Amino acid sequence: MHTLQQKTDMKKNLSIALLALLTLGCTQQSATIKGRIDNANGALLTLEKVTVGKTVLVDSARLNDAGNFSFRIKKSEPATFYQLRLDTLGSLMLLAKSGEQISLSAQAQNLVASSSVSGSEEAEQMLLLQKNSASINQQFDSLMQITNNPQEVRRSVNKLFVQQKQHNTKLIVLHAASPVSIFAYYQKFARQTPLFGSADDRFLLRMLADSMRVHFPKSSYTQSLFAELENIENSLQREELQQLVNNAQVVNKPEISLPDAQGKTHRLSALKGKVVLLDFWDSNNPVSLMDNRELIATYKELRKNGFEVFQVSLNESSEQWQASVAQQQLPWISLHCDVKNGCTAAQKYLVNKLPANFLINRKGELVGKNFYGEELKKKVKELL
Repeated sequence: MHTLQQKTDMKKNLSIALLALLTLGCTQQSATIKGRIDNANGALLTLEKVTVGKTVLVDSARLNDAGNFSFRIKKSEPATFYQLRLDTLGSLMLLAKSGEQISLSAQAQNLVASSSVSGSEEAEQMLLLQKNSASINQQFDSLMQITNNPQEVRRSVNKLFVQQKQHNTKLIVLHAASPVSIFAYYQKFARQTPLFGSADDRFLLRMLADSMRVHFPKSSYTQSLFAELENIENSLQREELQQLVNNAQVVNKPEISLPDAQGKTHRLSALKGKVVLLDFWDSNNPVSLMDNRELIATYKELRKNGFEVFQVSLNESSEQWQASVAQQQLPWISLHCDVKNGCTAAQKYLVNKLPANFLINRKGELVGKNFYGEELKKKVKELL
């Protein structure tokens, strides 16, 4: 028979064993992100969970003199992304799975470029993607300062775009079973322009979506990939009409009637007798801004001969559109279309990618699509 002391010891040992088992279970379910960010004393560091169309705050902490921090994620799904945001100094995306202990070190002034990560191979791959993107963004910003050779700038920008897209495509093909490939697919060029999403990308998207459905069938990102694939395939059903617009010599144009910043309504049909460039743009799109810079010179040269620009902004915010028009001092007809409620003007012309433009002759007939730079100037002169 057990003595009273033996029974007490047995209960104590059993309690310790149960506590250890519970602790082990919690550790396996949780993930930790810890590390140090130098030169950020007093800055607020937040950890956010990033899902499709939504960001949710998980935790936050003020950095002390040493810059140390530690976050525990109670349960982390395999295909969930997290963002570390350091006040207004920058942010960093990470992928953290259950049981992982991720360590990060960085400098506050250049968060992405200075960061190093350990404890997760996928977190390291995501960091490399962000460093590559940051480097390309820096080169893009330098190109946008060049004002004396717009054609060379355009060629260089296109080269950078292709470079980043090839880099991300390679990662997606090699790691199609990893959530990192989702991040690579949705990464942007020059902070605003999607790398993927055109009809040419549908085979890569199909491969990625099928792989994610096998490995992460319940992920919202998997559902998002298939929704995007469906949109692309639906747009391909309208390709015959788009090709007609692209290649037609003469096509009747749909009417557009929109107000300018002062509330005055402008009708596209009222410009009959002039050569008109119908241009769709977004002030958040860096390529659109570059196109405007080229177009101003062409417009000022040929306006007196009968050339007009009828430009439609697809900004979600009319305030952003008006501010950009004023900042760039755009001299032509500038209008805004409410994309939040469905922009019928863009729908009429099957606009699914920005920038996009359509050239209209003096008779009011559509004669071509997507002319830029010297090619646009040459075509307008022919029509004039």
